[in-house]
Amino acid sequence: MLAQEYFEQIRETVNEIERSKEMLAAMMAKEGVGAISYEPHTSGGVGDAVDTINRRMEFQERLSRRIAEASGMLDEATLLLYGEDDHGGLAKLKGNRYADVLCMAYLQAMPWKEVAEVMRCSPKWCRELSATAFAFIDAMGFAKVRAA
Repeated sequence: MLAQEYFEQIRETVNEIERSKEMLAAMMAKEGVGAISYEPHTSGGVGDAVDTINRRMEFQERLSRRIAEASGMLDEATLLLYGEDDHGGLAKLKGNRYADVLCMAYLQAMPWKEVAEVMRCSPKWCRELSATAFAFIDAMGFAKVRAA
């Protein structure tokens, strides 16, 4: 797998988890206590509320497992970028700017405009930094960069 594919996969996972967290928050908000109606109605009884809560709890469990899996992916990618002691990896071999741009754009899934503001350069330059970083990782190999 090429470096760019690896980091894009991580970014998609991070975005997916964020969307799932938003969905979970909406589900929890929907469970909130509403006004009590004393009018007779045919649906929306206690059984419906319990089903809603059960569906949310099952979703929450799946989301927790997905977050745990993603944490492992993020830890591995962080090792690749910064090494074991935060003074290695891509940052040591190529420079902090290259590691930081990949970290923000892919591990944190920040939009390029925000990455550029933090990096104090243009979004185009940030994308060029990331392309150079990907080419470097591909040329050196994941294992060598991680071990640096």
